[in-house]
Parts: sequence; structure tokens; C-alpha cells
Amino acid sequence: MIAALFAAREGADVILLEKNEKLGKKVYITGKGRCNVTNDCPDLDTFLHEVPRNPRFLYSSLRNFMPRDMMALLEELNCPLKVERGRRVFPQSDKASDITRALEKGILKAGGKIRLHTSVQGIFADGSGMFKVITDKVTLLCKAVIIATGGLSYPSTGSTGDGYRFAKEAGLEVTQCFPSLTGIETEETWPAILTGLSLKNVSLSALRGNKLLFDEQGEMLFTHYGISGPLVLNLSSVLAGTDLNDTQIFIDLKPALSEQQLDERLKRELIQNGSGELNRIYRGMLPGSLSELFAKLTGIDGRMRCAQVSAQNRQHIVKMLKEIPLKPASLRSYSEAIITRGGVSVKEISPSTMMSKKLPGLFFAGEVLDVDARTGGYNLQIAFSTGVLAGKCAAEFAG
Repeated sequence: MIAALFAAREGADVILLEKNEKLGKKVYITGKGRCNVTNDCPDLDTFLHEVPRNPRFLYSSLRNFMPRDMMALLEELNCPLKVERGRRVFPQSDKASDITRALEKGILKAGGKIRLHTSVQGIFADGSGMFKVITDKVTLLCKAVIIATGGLSYPSTGSTGDGYRFAKEAGLEVTQCFPSLTGIETEETWPAILTGLSLKNVSLSALRGNKLLFDEQGEMLFTHYGISGPLVLNLSSVLAGTDLNDTQIFIDLKPALSEQQLDERLKRELIQNGSGELNRIYRGMLPGSLSELFAKLTGIDGRMRCAQVSAQNRQHIVKMLKEIPLKPASLRSYSEAIITRGGVSVKEISPSTMMSKKLPGLFFAGEVLDVDARTGGYNLQIAFSTGVLAGKCAAEFAG
């Protein structure tokens, strides 16, 4: 959408082909239907810190069109915004449809054409510097083509990997793809008992052998298959495509306290509740369903009187509060993944134009590229920044 908008604004004759019945189908489900449209990052380095995959490739596109530029564009298109915790930007209405509607109106106002229910079957260079775009209805002859088809995540929205096929048919390298920003299935079954329980202000870490892969504080969620929520989604972007056999995850329920501080607090509470059950201490420290399960996780009977808890018991409880272990079995599938990790190799694309190095006139933008970021509006901004650059450069190329 944004590539079409900026190409049309540059005076190009633009046709946006969409196989769905409406534009921006994936936008409708982002941010739980509210659309976390971008992240109000103060500078480029802050943004790139949130991009674990090929961040340097994005330097030109982001410098050309930063989050503040996207925010200004939406305001210009009569879509007022608001900034929430974590610099996350949403439409004031909390309706993702307002984002899509604003961009669609912008395209039409700039003179772009939109064709819905139109599926592209293939894109071929005809040898004369033109491209044949073969659809299920007509064949179009174009000077420049922008492929912005997304990846494989949420295939119900139309993201079925078409762009990867077009790239391969054009002789471009496509790296191996994996679901990312998705939930993690665990070998342990006890998380299912806590299904629906959200933990805030906890810390999640992951190690492979002795190497620390991830360590962050925030919010997570227990599910019927294991764990999810913002922390887990970000962890999945680190684990996607890796061997999980030697990986271990730990939950720190009390990251604000050191083991020594936690031990001193627990010691005081045990003394104060000498004749009471240990379960009472758990209920005071942990949310309901977790406090009931915690005794089983520690292996120490929760009905034990506080006065009977030994120093060894206490140390074990502290250890478990600081490091509940989980073994990741697998990541959830593309049907639940927010993004796809992998895609058209950035080695094939000029970062200053988004054009194929091998096939002049063929441009790529968004998730179809082998670039991905963490949650918080970063992936949509990557789509917008690369889309703007591709749109401008394709218009210039087409003359």
C-alpha cells in the first residue's frame, strides 16, 4: 500500500494488485485488532537495536523514512495517533481499519489504481526491459514491479509465500524460512495448568550450553501448549531456525530482588508465620493458580509448617523463584507466527533502492525480504520504510 502511494505521488502510473477482497488484511489483525502501526523511536540506532536480522541493510530505507515520518503521514491522511507504553503507536480510535482506510484513500487521491480479487500467477522479464505480470484475469506489461507480498505467517490473510516463488523464478536467492514472533511449546506439561495466566514484571532468559542467548524483563503468558506473550515472542525471534536440543529457558519471578534479598525476605516471612502452612507464603508472593502449583514445582510440601522449613528448603525455594526451568520443544507454526524469519536474501537487493541487483526494474519491500525485528511496531515500520524507498525508486526507474 505504501509503495503504491509513494510511487503514485512521484507521478508513476500505478496499479496495486491484491488477491484478497480488501487491502491490508494482515493489518487488521496486528496489535490485537488495534494495529501497533510503528514505534516512536527517538533515533536510528535505537530502532536498529531491535532488528536481530540484517539490521545494516535497513540503514538507507529507515534514514529516508523514519517512524516520525510515518506518524506524520498518517496524521496528514486524517488518521490521528497515540503513543502508549514502550513507545508503541496506535490509531486513536484503536481500530486497525483506520490505518488501511487512510492509506487506501491516499493511493486513490494520488492517482493510483487498485484491483482486488486479482491473483498474480507469475512475473517475467520479456527481454526488452519490460516485465509481464500474469494474473488470473489479465497480463500487464510494466517497466517496474514491486513485490510486497509478505511472508508465510498467517496464511489465512493471503501470505502464502508467493513473493518467494517470484524471486526464485527470477533467479534470486531465498534464504530458509521459519515462523518467528510466535509462542513456544515446552516439553513440560505443567504450563497448561496455568493456561491464561499472565505474569508481569518477570524476567525470561535462555541459554544454549553456557552461552546466554536472551535475557529480558517484561510480560509473558502461560498457554495450553507452553508459553507466549511479549517476552516469549521476542525470545522466539532469537530461537527461530536454531537447534533447541541444548537450549534451556528460565523464568525469574522476582527480578527486582537478588537471591540474597529474596532469601532474607522469605526468612522473615517464615518466622512471622511459624505455625502457618508454607502455602500461605506462596499465596502472598505469587498469583493464585501459580501459588497453588509452586509447591509441586519445588517438590516441597506446601502443607509444611513454616517453622519446619529448613535452610536447605528455603534456598531451594529461592532458587526456584529465581529460575523456574523450562525446556523448549518447538516454536508454534506459521498459522500463529506474527512474522516470517528468512526470505529474499539481502545480498540480492540494493539497500539504497530496494531493487534487484540482477534484474533491474524488479523491487522488493517488507516481510518478503530476509529482515525481521522484535515486537512493538518495528516490523510494520520496516515494511513502510522499505515500501516508501521501493515506491520512489521504482517510479524514478520507470521514468
